[in-house]
Amino acid sequence: MNYREVELLAPESITTTGVRTIDLGTDQPVSRIDVMWRKTNTNHTALAHPAKIVERIDIVDGSDVLFSMNGSDAQAMGFFTSGHQPGSMLNYAGGQWSMMIASIYFGRKLWDEVYALDPKKHNNIQIKIAHNIINGGATGTVGDLSIYAHVFNDKIITPKGFVQCREIYSFLPVANAWVYVDMPQDYPIRGLMFGANEAEQGPEYNIVRFKVSENGGKNILAESTMERYLLVQSGNLEPWNEKLICEPLAAATDYHTYVTPHWERTPVMESEGAGLATAHWTSAGCLVHMQCAGGAPVCEGVVQGFAPFGQTWIPFAGVDEDGGWETVGKGNSRIDLQADASCDVDEFVRVAVNQLRRY
Repeated sequence: MNYREVELLAPESITTTGVRTIDLGTDQPVSRIDVMWRKTNTNHTALAHPAKIVERIDIVDGSDVLFSMNGSDAQAMGFFTSGHQPGSMLNYAGGQWSMMIASIYFGRKLWDEVYALDPKKHNNIQIKIAHNIINGGATGTVGDLSIYAHVFNDKIITPKGFVQCREIYSFLPVANAWVYVDMPQDYPIRGLMFGANEAEQGPEYNIVRFKVSENGGKNILAESTMERYLLVQSGNLEPWNEKLICEPLAAATDYHTYVTPHWERTPVMESEGAGLATAHWTSAGCLVHMQCAGGAPVCEGVVQGFAPFGQTWIPFAGVDEDGGWETVGKGNSRIDLQADASCDVDEFVRVAVNQLRRY
């Protein structure tokens, strides 16, 4: 076979908070690594989005950082850069479980023969996952973590380099204030991602305007209000779709749950039995309010929308493009972000980059 999937870590309990470190364990070129986690609910009280269970994913070679993001942003980055949504099932019903996958691409797409992570070019690649089971999902302390690698097997390739993703800056916004973030100049940048995993605010109510420039501001690469740019993104990107299962607490009682898309979310829900489910959705963000007219039935449906985990993507290259963006990240480049007057001052905004590293 040209390709194979390698189990790097079989499902392992994450009941105890900690950091799980494993060696990569293969010398074949790696196209993608999937980090998967599950949480079983002891009841149906939603705490937060289950993506928050994974606090950090680091892939390192000694002190050399090859990937570094939290679990939420890692899922968003994989979606934006590949054009494919990772597996996602939100289930807040008692006795059931949520499942998340963060897909980490080392090429422009899966099975990219030009760019992949070549372990033979490194010394000792390790994967480190920081986790805390009580951070997300419904109430419960039972969950597991597993890791898989998609590698080139019989197909022999010589990668020119690999794609690296990492968070470079985070800050708490101040109403109406601008924040200026210098871009790294070590490797070419294929794209920028920024945003906050805000519960009750949409992306345009945290950051109201942005500008990306290089050469000391002489060359403007992107500039827009957030509302206008989100509308543009909704026409250029596929929506995020996921299954949602939840269980309201009682009849005619407000129940809250959490979803992944933060902008222009559209739910299609139905309930078991005689209870009629009616969803009262907040204007944006990941927090959802729901009530049932009778009883507390299990409600099941699909949620669709944009800006997963509150993130906004600014690409400087198409998914398959190789070149044309080599100068990005050079010449005093930066991104300027202006907070909205009603921004959430307690929620960090994070900036991440997708870069190319050549061997």
